[in-house]
Amino acid sequence: MLSSLAPLATAVLLLSRRVAASPVPEAKEKGFTNPIGIPDVQPTALFSGPIPEIVTLSLESLRESNATEAPAYIPEGVKALDDSQFDKRYIFGADNRVLWTDNKVYPFSAMGKIQWSTGVYCSGALIGPRHVATAKHCAPLNNPGVSLRFMPGFYDGEPFPGAYVTTIIHLPGYSVNDPDANACDIKEDWAIFILDSRLGDQRGSLGAKVIEQSLIQNPVLLHLGYPGDLANGQRPYRQDKITIRNRFDCDATGGLSTDADVAGGMSGGPIWQNDNGNRYQLGVLSATSGTETVFAGGSNWIGAVVRARQDFP
Repeated sequence: MLSSLAPLATAVLLLSRRVAASPVPEAKEKGFTNPIGIPDVQPTALFSGPIPEIVTLSLESLRESNATEAPAYIPEGVKALDDSQFDKRYIFGADNRVLWTDNKVYPFSAMGKIQWSTGVYCSGALIGPRHVATAKHCAPLNNPGVSLRFMPGFYDGEPFPGAYVTTIIHLPGYSVNDPDANACDIKEDWAIFILDSRLGDQRGSLGAKVIEQSLIQNPVLLHLGYPGDLANGQRPYRQDKITIRNRFDCDATGGLSTDADVAGGMSGGPIWQNDNGNRYQLGVLSATSGTETVFAGGSNWIGAVVRARQDFP
């Protein structure tokens, strides 16, 4: 059920590398501002790749699965990070984002940068062998002719082989670009990208879960993305000790209101937990304001992850 009392997040975090990021003027008063950095013109193509097929899902098909969890995968020979090592432009108090340089260690080996052929970029993570979870507003649904590439461990370039996106899966009927966008538009601001190769077999992939009660108001979550305000989106920054607040404006599974520090370019980046060594993603970065950062996710997103793994092995 929607809450009219809680403030909505107020900026969508998509960036264009070649076009100055500037909000689109608002047509009317509302509680949700416009996306950042959608280019008005198409710059010179950065690369030439396949144009993704668009696959739409229905609420009915997602609800049939009743899925609440999808397992993670750590390849043999890939080192998993010991989270005790963690001791060492929407910022809450001090900026807690930290440059992350070890892109070979899991789970960071499964995270990377999403690049449009036009220069726009976002963040994302492998959620299956050839499946990338990101924000729906990071998908060029209204930009025909745009191709995309996912580059795991991107750091001043592509250190590992990336892959092109062949298919985009999303749930229609929800859009954070809608002038009357609400909390459910944010909750369903997710997309699953299908790649043309199984990068997860070498890089690993995150699991996925619906939020559990024990995680609410518990500062144990993590996030990583490619912020435009730090290293111009060329290097990954992560944050730990993120808290999900006890407030769910759409339904009992999301969106996820947090205190994460974020900026343009980090859209689609994962928020995840370490559950006894298993890394489970809870959602993707969608939007932010001066008081909160909200991640898309929830029961429909989990159902989409499970179905994408089945339909696109």
